[in-house]
Amino acid sequence: MVMEERSCHTANRVGDVQMGNGHKRGRSEDSSSNNVSIGVETDKQDMLSNKAQKKWVFGKCVNLSAVDAPCFKEMMTVDGGQMGLESSDCHVLNGWRLQDALEEVQDRVEKIKESWAITGCSILLDAWVDQKGRDLVTFVADCPAGLVYLISFDVSDFKDDVTALLSLVNGLVEEVGVRNVTQIIACSTSGWVGELGELFAGHDREVFWSVSVSHCFELMLVKISKIRSFGDIFDKVNNIWLFINNNPSVLNIFRDQCHGIDITVSSSEFEFVTPYLILESIFKAKKNLTAMFASSNWNNEQCIAISNLVSDSSFWETVESVLKCTSPLIHGLLLFSTANNQHLGYVYDTMDSIKESIAREFNHKPQFYKPLWDVIDDVWNKHLHNPLHAAGYFLNPTAFYSTNFHLDIEVVTGLISSLIHMVEDCHVQFKISTQIDMYRLGKDCFNEASQADQITGISPAEWWAHKASQYPELQSLAIKILSQTCEGASKYKLKRSLAEKLLLSEGMSNRERQHLDELVFVQYNLHLQSYKAKLSEEIDVYKD
Repeated sequence: MVMEERSCHTANRVGDVQMGNGHKRGRSEDSSSNNVSIGVETDKQDMLSNKAQKKWVFGKCVNLSAVDAPCFKEMMTVDGGQMGLESSDCHVLNGWRLQDALEEVQDRVEKIKESWAITGCSILLDAWVDQKGRDLVTFVADCPAGLVYLISFDVSDFKDDVTALLSLVNGLVEEVGVRNVTQIIACSTSGWVGELGELFAGHDREVFWSVSVSHCFELMLVKISKIRSFGDIFDKVNNIWLFINNNPSVLNIFRDQCHGIDITVSSSEFEFVTPYLILESIFKAKKNLTAMFASSNWNNEQCIAISNLVSDSSFWETVESVLKCTSPLIHGLLLFSTANNQHLGYVYDTMDSIKESIAREFNHKPQFYKPLWDVIDDVWNKHLHNPLHAAGYFLNPTAFYSTNFHLDIEVVTGLISSLIHMVEDCHVQFKISTQIDMYRLGKDCFNEASQADQITGISPAEWWAHKASQYPELQSLAIKILSQTCEGASKYKLKRSLAEKLLLSEGMSNRERQHLDELVFVQYNLHLQSYKAKLSEEIDVYKD
């Protein structure tokens, strides 16, 4: 189907996707004369300043026109330029500085792309509706080597045409490389994204489809809150939280009661988790809260209302009931979000652990935990689960070589399905099947590698890379499966306004579109690079 141009590039067509970083774009002739040589010793400080400025301005997605503001220039020159950044104007940043940054980012992106043949990658969707009612989507590729911004589209005019949407996604997959793309992770289960997901689920395709694990957990929590009638319990708990933390005198009384300890809430990147963390924190402080309100005279209306709430036993019973239903899910999600556990190989085992934790909360009485299990299974079966999760569970040595490993029909089916979809050659499929038996029995190179001390402190993909060279075919399959993430693009908080501006093409010349295309490509990829660097630091801390 030939469709009117919708993407951010003049050559793009639905189903025939050409990513913006697919070719080298050098400096324009009129900007080359502005370039400053930084190859000699005396210009080292200039080089550091330029790199720092490019990383800060482009990586933080700063509006470049802001650098002409007097307050910005004053900030750059504070203390005689001690910040190490020089004050450039908007014209310079949009000129040769952007071209320098573009070349650096392109080089890095090309290196990441080279790794796809070994580790594969996941394509992540970030879809939203802007203030003008347009349906927009950004695509990001995720792999162990790094994150890459691919392209953005306005799908408003064909969002109801699943054939056109499928053509769009298939074109992108072909551009990245069908054998390089292991899975697609959606950000939602509704609207055109949900319809596209149903189409993928109903057809035998080379690429698997899943939904962001955090979004699936949010769906589970919403459904559980409805069947258990949580009512206004979160509002009541939040009132207590705000009353204590927004009143210094009350907070001091509480600290005295708790010997200097505050009510704290662990930070979370997922906004929908915060009310549950506050609920848990308030419940942990139940004893001290009750003692504080019982030992003081409260003489205004708000204080009396909070005091009555804290002394109400039915209130605490409801809080405890909510925690029994939701805490295993919340802590499971927080486990996924930690730097060392964002891999697909942990999904299957963790979901089983969450269900078992819920059963324990209700003393294994089916009448209480079974409805919660049904909610989890419903979201799991409809949206989250794909064969890769079962294969990842089997190929994750931490899970497989533990005494709790359970080989059921779903795991076997998932492993076989993943093998057939990801390996075309029948002879290689047969080799892998034979090698799986050696892994299962812990023979040859897997004999020593299956020991606990050989598994601890290493990611599943790294384990296969270091321990299984004797069986390269199975090693390659395992690395491609276990290198994938289970989280979607929203985690990385790309500034959507950049894509919105890029896709608003009315009145924009081809040169202006190309310039904006390059700017978005640089800013998004530097932002993703910064996020990946932060993630690597968290992993190093975790290992230490």
